[in-house]
Amino acid sequence: MERHSKRLGLLVDDLLSLTQLESANTELELNQVRVKELFNNLIHDWKEKFAAKNLKLVVDLPPDLQTIRADETRVQEVLYNLLENAVKYSREGGEIRLQAARRGSEIVLNVSDDGIGISRDQLPRIFERFYRADKARSREHGGTGLGLAIAKHIAQLHGGRIEAESELGRGTTIRVFLPSDL
Repeated sequence: MERHSKRLGLLVDDLLSLTQLESANTELELNQVRVKELFNNLIHDWKEKFAAKNLKLVVDLPPDLQTIRADETRVQEVLYNLLENAVKYSREGGEIRLQAARRGSEIVLNVSDDGIGISRDQLPRIFERFYRADKARSREHGGTGLGLAIAKHIAQLHGGRIEAESELGRGTTIRVFLPSDL
């Protein structure tokens, strides 16, 4: 019963977040965000979950990418959702990559795993509300089915976009593209 209550609470929180993001009057609190500090905070928050599955975390942050102009809380929410999926669908002893790079006029934030992957025909729908590529595995792993929809809306609010690349049995990479001149 406690597990169901917790799951219902998470669903309500995610629905409220998504509803707020979809409303016309959502405003971002744009600031200069130190990417290294953002990554370090995420790593600290996720350390136990990585250890529980014996996951190796590889961080790639180029020295010339010091800050990004973004809503730190919202970008943290995006990366949290992406890391949650990466941990959830990674195999024991797998590897997760957290990367940032500047590509032309964009900043690209990547979260990659070498987990179970997503079939090509499922990829176009993974950013839809409540969509789950594999219903059986999703029930087994929990979650609300809203994390990627939330991430998509946050990227779009920043004037960016989100993309996924995946191969069954080989893992998934989610890329968040944000304009570097916000």
